[in-house]
Amino acid sequence: MKKIFVFLLCAVMAFAVNAQQFIAEGRKALAVIPSQTSGVPKAKISLNGLWEINMNPGNEVWKNDSGNWQKIQVPGEPAMQGFKVENDKEFFYKTTVNVSASAKNKTTIIRFNGVYSYARVFVNGHFVREHFGGFTAWDADISAFVEPGKPAIVYVGVTDRADDISYASGYAFHPIGGILREVQLLVVPNDYINRFYVQTDFENDFKEAKLSLTVAKSKAKGNSKIKFQLYDAGGKAVLNQPQTFDLANNGEGKFSVTFANPILWNQEQPYLYTLKAELISAGKSEEKIEQKIGFRKVVVDGKRVLVNGQPIKLRGGCRHDMHPLLGRSTNRYYDSLDVAMAKKANLNFIRTSHYPPSQDFLEFADKYGIYVQEETAICFVNDWREGVYKKLGETSNDPAFTSRYLGQLSEMIDHDRNHAAVIMWSIGNESDYGINFQKEYEFVKSVDLSRPVSWSWPATAFKENKRCFDIAVAHYPDYKGKDEENFGLAIKNMEHESLPLLSDEWAHVACYNTTLLKADPNVKDFWGQSLDLMWANRFDVPGNLGGAIWGMTDETFHLKDTVTGYGPWGFIDVWRREKTEFWNTKKAYSPIRVLKTKFESTEVDAYLNVPVKNRFNHISLDQIKLKITINGKSFDQPMPALKPHEEGVIKVAISDTNSPVLLQFYDAQNNLIDEEQLTFNKPITLQVKTLKLKWNIKKTDKVVELESQGLKVKLDAVTGELLSSEMSGEKVVTGAARVMVNKPKQPEAFKETPGIYSGEYKIKSATINTDDKSLVTVTSEGTIDDYPVKMTTVYQADGTINIEYEVENVPEYTWQIGVALPVADTFETIEWKRKGYWSTYPSNHVSANEGKAKRFSDIKETYRVQPVYDVSQGMYDYYLKNSIDPVKANMKGTEMYRGTKENILSVDLTSGNKKIEVISNGLQAAKMNILESGQQELLIMDKSDYWSLSWGNFAGTKNNSKSLKGRAVVKLVQKK
Repeated sequence: MKKIFVFLLCAVMAFAVNAQQFIAEGRKALAVIPSQTSGVPKAKISLNGLWEINMNPGNEVWKNDSGNWQKIQVPGEPAMQGFKVENDKEFFYKTTVNVSASAKNKTTIIRFNGVYSYARVFVNGHFVREHFGGFTAWDADISAFVEPGKPAIVYVGVTDRADDISYASGYAFHPIGGILREVQLLVVPNDYINRFYVQTDFENDFKEAKLSLTVAKSKAKGNSKIKFQLYDAGGKAVLNQPQTFDLANNGEGKFSVTFANPILWNQEQPYLYTLKAELISAGKSEEKIEQKIGFRKVVVDGKRVLVNGQPIKLRGGCRHDMHPLLGRSTNRYYDSLDVAMAKKANLNFIRTSHYPPSQDFLEFADKYGIYVQEETAICFVNDWREGVYKKLGETSNDPAFTSRYLGQLSEMIDHDRNHAAVIMWSIGNESDYGINFQKEYEFVKSVDLSRPVSWSWPATAFKENKRCFDIAVAHYPDYKGKDEENFGLAIKNMEHESLPLLSDEWAHVACYNTTLLKADPNVKDFWGQSLDLMWANRFDVPGNLGGAIWGMTDETFHLKDTVTGYGPWGFIDVWRREKTEFWNTKKAYSPIRVLKTKFESTEVDAYLNVPVKNRFNHISLDQIKLKITINGKSFDQPMPALKPHEEGVIKVAISDTNSPVLLQFYDAQNNLIDEEQLTFNKPITLQVKTLKLKWNIKKTDKVVELESQGLKVKLDAVTGELLSSEMSGEKVVTGAARVMVNKPKQPEAFKETPGIYSGEYKIKSATINTDDKSLVTVTSEGTIDDYPVKMTTVYQADGTINIEYEVENVPEYTWQIGVALPVADTFETIEWKRKGYWSTYPSNHVSANEGKAKRFSDIKETYRVQPVYDVSQGMYDYYLKNSIDPVKANMKGTEMYRGTKENILSVDLTSGNKKIEVISNGLQAAKMNILESGQQELLIMDKSDYWSLSWGNFAGTKNNSKSLKGRAVVKLVQKK
């Protein structure tokens, strides 16, 4: 029988561990926030709002209040509010706290939920405590320094330490030091609850639940009782009667109770119970606690991870705290929005890179259903660091830092262990192995066996015959799954030999590739193929858990005087707008996978058999609503009862093959999960019709002029190059077409690479044949840079221009190969039809299958002001243009207009009653290319790739031949 390791807190171990071992030495356990404290109107009060800040305080400023004080928003980065923060230089906050008279004979606490990275607290001139670590909650007990009923003055000294083990300022590219998260005033009993751990277990094949409570008090003395009851989602009591158990003289106690037929919590069915508890001392109620809990069990079974006995697959994203105006900060609104957007994008998993999240975020993850890998704030130790941070970053074997490693870790676990959403702990990101990581792992195993542990660089531990993780992690695997190692970790067929394999970073969103991003917004849509292939290749591999996109939200800090950060690596921007990548994420991660959307007409009978795969982990497909639309008429149809990870068929009644069939899938709350459009293959050929119109031809030594029905074309009489074309006296095409071969300087660059763009066509020989007055043919040979080129251009009197070319010496890796046609600036609208990678796109998507875009929008852009338009209509990019001035940040055209349209069937470029039609067969791409001068070109490409995406992403196909032939067909049309 296969050995199963169950990560469950065992009762014997719980009794054996004393209170001090649950929190690291030198740290203090948190007060459990009560819903009610006896005799106190409000047990919790927010201290958020306007504080004062002093960036150059004098000596003992908490006593003499010297220096210049200015207003600042708390929470939020000072740097984002115009204050200059420097590493290792302490600055001070100040506020006045009104302590209620009801706090008499109580304990008064200030709860700091995140102060980066080292803090000292003073109240009424007295030192209270210090704290290391920027992203964990900690308490300052101010009871001894305040008088209830009177205001207290609070000073908080903050230092952004360069030796911080999180490196958070380093990878934010600016010092983020400050009060980053909510501050609260708590009033609790003098002997308050500071440990309230909930554990769930099951028996009888999950038909019987066991709820265990481990409780401790702060002063650990005196006899008390805990009285509790469990309520279902409807508010009905679950237990026959409230349960009571004693806390021993040491202030600790543990109690378990069982009940039948629990409703389980999982990501797809996030059912929560409410646990209400009361501390009773000497027969008097001291405080009440209320928490939401979910009944679920996490098990590592060989190379699989099971939740409630079912194997899970994780389709995730890596999330940072990111407030658009306050930086590395968070609040309840953005926490809730991030969970909602993750769900909408079909994520079921979030890695909290690279620090613990807020309590609010985990509350929403519990409520709406997101699996969470919660990571302690340790990053790039002995690896990747730069500047002063690198010098001070080798801490993994330094005993002087052990207390910081274990301190932050223990605070994270103490704070968040009751959340059902948290299914694994991470003890750090991308760091070389050291004894401090081993001690972290051993600490987790001593306090919480209910979850497995992950860590980013397992190979560096294996190298020393050590293991500090239960799950192997591989970052940025190749999308094809052909890797045999990952940063030194041996893998085979996308599995580790003995452990579950998780890529908690994969499918890196294009952000370092600034040359590509500036040139072509469609790279954001193209990236979707990487994610789709990455996930599809691994879904059926038993030992592969899945992965998390890097990243979820853009990492662009809009400081008041500059823009910084790693870049636009999210599928949502800092304002939480859906970017181009959002739809790709939603499609690639869809838990309902329609395996075929294009059918032959011969496959149609009375029904169309549509193959489908259930990629949910816990629910059958018959719990999903299906809406079918044909010819504008919609109807609902039951889904097949396919179990998780099973394949089957949807039978769709159909009468003809001329109309597409739209399938839309909705969850129980009527949220759209996915949609697919079924179509029928019909051959498409690129045919140019020849009309009997004739050119009126005039020749001089310099120019050959062609004229027909208001269309005038001028050719160079020697080279045959197009000089211009006009319709009714207005320019349409402004110069010669040229063959282009554009390539990256380094096709597999780690981050950025410049582009090498081919230049002018240098013609060596040319002939102009005007014998046929309907068809004027120009043939030429020459070079474009080092590429020998042959071109044949045929001008038809109906306005059709047919360009055929052949280019030699084609490099192996290219971005674009095709024809560039300069067009008049008066053309400002593009309309297209194409065969997209996905069968459906939103109408406002940069790469919609059918769309219309204008070059300019009427957007009035203001830096640091919430945009109110779709990302696709954006014309400004402060990060890519490295300017906070909207004039300098202008991209000279909307994203939707500038983005490449792949697999085009037709493209129309219009200006008033004039139109340039691109005629194609679904195998080419077209793009409006806007030069720095503002002049624009129409690109028609036979080869379009995105080499330099790197990071394991799909970047295109290599050129297998040194020679490439292509064709571009346009028609100049004047509407009547």
